[in-house]
This record gives sequence, C-alpha cells and structure tokens, in this order.
Amino acid sequence: MTPSDLSTGRMNRLLEEYRQGDERAINELLSAVMDRLFRLARKMMRSYPIVRRWEESDDILQNAVLRLTRALQQTTPQDTRAFYGLAAEQIRRELLDMARRYRSQRGAGFEQAPMPSTDSGSGVVARAVAPADGYLDRWAAFHEAVDALPDDEREVFSLVFYHGWTQPQIAGLLDMNERTIRRYWRAACVRLCERLDGEMPA
Repeated sequence: MTPSDLSTGRMNRLLEEYRQGDERAINELLSAVMDRLFRLARKMMRSYPIVRRWEESDDILQNAVLRLTRALQQTTPQDTRAFYGLAAEQIRRELLDMARRYRSQRGAGFEQAPMPSTDSGSGVVARAVAPADGYLDRWAAFHEAVDALPDDEREVFSLVFYHGWTQPQIAGLLDMNERTIRRYWRAACVRLCERLDGEMPA
C-alpha cells in the first residue's frame, strides 16, 4: 500500500470540512487510513520492546490518532506522503512517551510486576524481568535521535527502519535515484552512531 491510496484532493477537502466543525469529515478521513495506520503502529512497536511487553497495538494507535487529530487542526500536510509522515511521527511520539513511562517505573517495583500466566495448568504466574541497566535508555535515546535527524535523512531512515521499505521502493516513492537514497541512509546511520557514541541498541 502506498500514499496514493488516499488522494491529496480528498484529504484536503476532508481537512477543510473538519476545521469548519464537521466531525464526520475527520471520521471519514481516519476510516480511509486506519488499516494502514494499524499496520504501521504494529510494525513500529517491534523496535520498542518494553512497550510491546505491556501494551497492545490498538491502544498505541488510539492515543496516536488523538495526537494526529490535534495536529491536523493546526497543520495541513502538503500531500498524502506528508500526511502519513505526520501520522508516523505521532505514533513514534506515543511510543517514546510510553517507553519513558515504563522506564521511570523500574525503580518502583517494575521488576516484580506480574504478567498473565501462559501456563493454565501449573498455576505459576510469570513475572516481568527488567532488561539490563541502560537497555531502555539506549532505545529511548535511539528513537529520540531519529527524530532529530535532518528531514531528508529522517524520512529515508524511517521508511527503512520503521516501515520496512526497500531502498528501490523509497526511490520510487520520493522520485529520487537509488544512489541518493543510499547516501541519505548512510548519512543517517553515521549521524545516529555519532550521537549515540557508537552504542546502538541491539
């Protein structure tokens, strides 16, 4: 599925109606993109292991959609590509906030928090074990560093890392040659490595 699934004209019309007070317009817009946003949220959660342990994709998406609707009251994406970029940004911010919240709970009994048992016969309840010191911090710092990348590098890196696109697919989407995409990708990786002092999360 590509950004062309929602036309720019339809998006702009619905956003204008939404800003004029028609709540049905935002509902129609979100209905048109919800399946794609759900898949995106589920894929992005894979790189937030601590959030994935405790939250469902539906919950993350619900909160991210609230962020998105607020953002759309103030911002008009240039096209559907920018719209999906804005949506991905809201999902990433929600995931980062969740990661920070669970990270802050580590010193308040987080290591002993009960998890649902997967063994219905034994009566044993599994318990969450906090990752090694610095693990959550490295992931949070990584995603924050991605947010701070220059626009072109962030877009290419996000499409590869979060969306799972190949470099040839990105070249077609952005109407660029693959050499330029590779250059943005390498530059983003170098910048991230430098910002994180070479300590990329595993």
